Amino acid sequence: MWLLLGISRHALKQNSAAIAALENAARLSPTDSLPLNALATVLVEVGRIAQALDVMERAIALPPADARTLQNYGVVLDRMGKVQAALVAYERALEIKADFAPARMNRGVALMALGRFDDAVDNNLGLVALQPTSADAHFNLSQSLLGNGQSGEALAASERAIALDGRHAMAHVDRGLALADLGRFDDAQSAFDVADAICPGAVRAYLERIAPADPSLGRSIDPRLFFLYRAYDRLMRCDWSVRDAHIRELEKFSEAADEATKSRIDLPLAYQSLAVPVAPDVPFRIACIIGDRYAAAAGQAGARFHHGRDRGRIRIGYLSADFREHLNAYLSYPLFRLHDRARFEAVAYSIGPDDGSGIRGKIKQSADRFVDLRDMTDLQAASQINSDGIDVLVDFGGYTEHCRPGIGAFRPAPVQIAHIGFPASMGAPWIDYRITDRIATPAAQRRFWREKLVYMPHSFFLYDGEQDVPSEAVSRADYGLPDDAFVFCSHNNSYKMDPEIFSAWMRILKEAPGAVLWLVARDPRIEPNLLAEAGSRGIGRERIRFANPESKHRYFSRYRLADLFLDTPQFNAATTACDALWMGLPLLSLQRGHFTSRQAASILSALGMADMVVNTLDDYRVLALRLAANPADMKSLRDRVARARTAAPMFDTRNYVHCYESAIDAMMARWRQGKAAADLWLSSDGDARTG
Repeated sequence: MWLLLGISRHALKQNSAAIAALENAARLSPTDSLPLNALATVLVEVGRIAQALDVMERAIALPPADARTLQNYGVVLDRMGKVQAALVAYERALEIKADFAPARMNRGVALMALGRFDDAVDNNLGLVALQPTSADAHFNLSQSLLGNGQSGEALAASERAIALDGRHAMAHVDRGLALADLGRFDDAQSAFDVADAICPGAVRAYLERIAPADPSLGRSIDPRLFFLYRAYDRLMRCDWSVRDAHIRELEKFSEAADEATKSRIDLPLAYQSLAVPVAPDVPFRIACIIGDRYAAAAGQAGARFHHGRDRGRIRIGYLSADFREHLNAYLSYPLFRLHDRARFEAVAYSIGPDDGSGIRGKIKQSADRFVDLRDMTDLQAASQINSDGIDVLVDFGGYTEHCRPGIGAFRPAPVQIAHIGFPASMGAPWIDYRITDRIATPAAQRRFWREKLVYMPHSFFLYDGEQDVPSEAVSRADYGLPDDAFVFCSHNNSYKMDPEIFSAWMRILKEAPGAVLWLVARDPRIEPNLLAEAGSRGIGRERIRFANPESKHRYFSRYRLADLFLDTPQFNAATTACDALWMGLPLLSLQRGHFTSRQAASILSALGMADMVVNTLDDYRVLALRLAANPADMKSLRDRVARARTAAPMFDTRNYVHCYESAIDAMMARWRQGKAAADLWLSSDGDARTG
């Protein structure tokens, strides 16, 4: 009776009464899993997930094992973000009842969430076989096929779903995505129009999910955007099959001429355009279009801020979404810790999530003030910064994740700087200066910066040379590395790898037959893709090793296990380069013309190791092979890295902060004298000059 009452109350949406009735049913029938399943369902609906998990753990402990109970247990685990555990539950359910469609469907969703798209396709083919007349089954198949890069097959699956249910909005979205992947942009737009007519906002919601952008600026729905973002996702997992098409479409897309076409230039494209070999004017043009749109939006708001306050300490505001467990937090921390408090105040303005991390706590403790602006609008945040009397606002994010360029666009401070986060020009009228150096930005590249440039004396890159060296014990065996092999490593993010440099690495392995290459796979799809690429170049899978994300101490410590770090030329290592060198691992870099391809050259030069920077792939290969074949040369190189840690200026963080503060003084002096921003050149003793 209590069970039926609970089910009835639930049907009437009387959830509190339903929970009470089902708790009674479960208490009166302690060996029956049915009331527990029903109770957990209602608890999930009202958001009491932890209680639902407790209930389902009681249910799965009851004999005999029941497929439906295991399936429901998986759903609760999934809602808690425990996708791998949920997958195990679904698979246990299918062991009991192989034709149990709900478990088959949820298993496919879990596999996709884990990036196992091959397995998800196989699973969903089985689901379609079980439910050939289910539009949802065919839709799930199209989802997995899209994730696996099988756009033609996904198109067919989505069209079968639509044939079964013409009002299946997400099947129409999938059809549009498949058509966009295939370059049929007009047809894709028609499919998106149908999806939005059925379910307004469905297409935009998908775009926000795959490429979140600043909601304050607005964005156009264009099938080419979907193509670009989905193609970039494939590049992120080292699937280079659409790379050439992605580059061509990005170049065409960036050639926006009128305001209507410029509105399609979306914020995430700014960073993504840096990862592929396009002409340097392409990312610059994209950044300028975005910057001008933010400036126009701020101008239309009509807000104007007064600048100027009584003389005293210069008040610097640091605006960042990354005051959390993020590499940019570690890079910025020395400024808060080392600023000369007799001359400067340092205020941290957080616009990102509060993760409660240790580094966030350190920044809070070191800053003169820590202000959370996350829940404010751009205008409210700018008003707060202005009312705080900030003299210099430093944007640590630029056009990166969780960024809020709209705040700076209101110009709440008289002097505004870009630093650390975005490795290119923001193309933003409200950014006066950008921190760089003579190597990272040679004279030939000056025209691709809208900001005035501050040339630091050694390297633009700020790294904490006073951090403790991790002491965690690791061994080559922990990572499957041979004890007697020469280990080349490249622990850069996957989007920095491309076919050109990977081919060079494979040639190096061919000519150094005892060596292995140690890479990083942050996504489970990266490893099979790179192994396939290696195989196509005649290198067996035993020559490639992979590391996975792990604790910060183990991450640092594992650099002691490699012999030589091989950098990526299109987008160099920066923080990763410093981490490796800090741990004593030599690094070989190949520089080109643009900023992201010269970051490691800047770092190595500031370490007195400019000879580890080359200009051609042939020189790169020859030097890598010479070092691998000559243990004495490698020992000498390691000894140089060890000495440079303390003798060279790269890791002299106090001198960096001193020079940076001199630049701030010069900027403020120019502003107080009514002079426009100008390029600044810093000497190693902190003297600043213009021109």
